Amino acid sequence: MLVGARVLNFDVFDDDKCGLILEDYLKAGAGNKPAGRPLLNLNAFIGRNRTGKTSYISALKFFKKMVTKDVASASTSDDLPGFSNLMIDRKRPSSFKLYFNIKPDPTVKTCFIEYDVDVDINVHGSPFIASEKVMLCCKRDEYTVIDLLDLKNGEGRIATSIKEGKAQYEETSITDPHTCAVKLYGGIGAYTYIHALYREISRWFFCNFSSDDRSDYFESGNAPGGHRHLNSTGSNVHNVLTYMKIDNEKRYQEVVNEINDRIPLMKHKPRLPASLENSPDKLFLYLLLLRDSDPHSTIFIETPDKDLYHDMVDVLAEEMRDFTLTHPYNQILFTTHNPYIIENMSPKEIWVFRRTFGKDTGDIEIVCAASDPVVESMFKQGVGMGAIWYGGHLDEEQPEDDIEEDEQK
Repeated sequence: MLVGARVLNFDVFDDDKCGLILEDYLKAGAGNKPAGRPLLNLNAFIGRNRTGKTSYISALKFFKKMVTKDVASASTSDDLPGFSNLMIDRKRPSSFKLYFNIKPDPTVKTCFIEYDVDVDINVHGSPFIASEKVMLCCKRDEYTVIDLLDLKNGEGRIATSIKEGKAQYEETSITDPHTCAVKLYGGIGAYTYIHALYREISRWFFCNFSSDDRSDYFESGNAPGGHRHLNSTGSNVHNVLTYMKIDNEKRYQEVVNEINDRIPLMKHKPRLPASLENSPDKLFLYLLLLRDSDPHSTIFIETPDKDLYHDMVDVLAEEMRDFTLTHPYNQILFTTHNPYIIENMSPKEIWVFRRTFGKDTGDIEIVCAASDPVVESMFKQGVGMGAIWYGGHLDEEQPEDDIEEDEQK
């Protein structure tokens, strides 16, 4: 589970953080609460248009592709313009600092791991991994940080074993400057913590479900046969249902019945199981995703409430809450402009994005709603977060100069 992520010199983020990272805990010291709030199992990103919500999720999507593939291909996928064009200042590297709470396997207690990556460009503008560091944080009387991997320009050391809080190292090097070492060592089970870190990142899911009414939507581009997981668009839903039915027909029927009971009736939708013909496609996909037998570590969703009627939004909000309660090591992060979907969330789970446009890239600020004592007080008195947001207590008034600039752009 992602506890926090700090992005520096990338896209619109000069130096912005959501949640907490290792340095926050080290500054506070063991036994003390750090300043700020961590990301939790369920997190909503809210704020006005063009405040960085989508860009933040896009930055994490880039990070996943960089780690699981390579930095060069990640820089041009999803219509990105190349890494040098994503840097705010080309004279210094872009940095990603991510802090995780991970359970490596059922026999090992949860652990905290920070993964720091610096990406720079060479004289030709080609990106490369400038440095890479993985740190294991142990909490005893005080914080103990053990370097699991430490590379600069592809050369450094990796921990081969850890005994009594001390690590044994060996020298290592990476010949491909575009590839993260975590990808290489993450595929080797002997490196327990790096393997767990890589598995955590590789199982991130960026949801892009559609409300498309085309009759071929659920069949286009997919070969017949079973698929274990939904793809990002949900277009392989029939492959997934086929897999579920063959793998465990009893479980398949349970899932079908649960979804059928949860979704409000709507017009007939073809291409779905007979018992689900009255289901709206998009909500059906969300509910099926949340019932995956091997759920994704973190699910990122852009405006999940889009195209859903208010009673469907209520169902989805309840389902996302149930998912995080049932899977304590899994996580959902979503953006929204809809106060209904956050009504029953707490201030600790809501992150407000603000932007002043004080410079070319915009001055972005990311704050937890719980940091506002007025919001906390209203919530404790029984006022829902949707009502608090609708009442104007979360968004700051946008200056007239910024409004005019938005309209011109």
